[in-house]
Amino acid sequence: MARSNYQPPEDAARLFSNNRRAVLALAKLKDPIREMAIREMSENGATVGDLARLTGYSDEYFRRIAREAGIERRRPPTRGQGSDPSD
Repeated sequence: MARSNYQPPEDAARLFSNNRRAVLALAKLKDPIREMAIREMSENGATVGDLARLTGYSDEYFRRIAREAGIERRRPPTRGQGSDPSD
């Protein structure tokens, strides 16, 4: 990526810096959140919806984690592959 001579004003630099710190902090939490989500879904009955509401991540984010971890669905799918087309 080419560099430019751009120098943001102080308020923009502060905002961008705060955002960068937040992004880096979230990156550090990715694996612990994944591990805790697997534990909570498999051992304590948390649903993908529960975890989405608590974390701000999407239901699909936790669906993918559950699928990769081999956690069984609590209900049949309502759309897509595996759903019952007669409904």
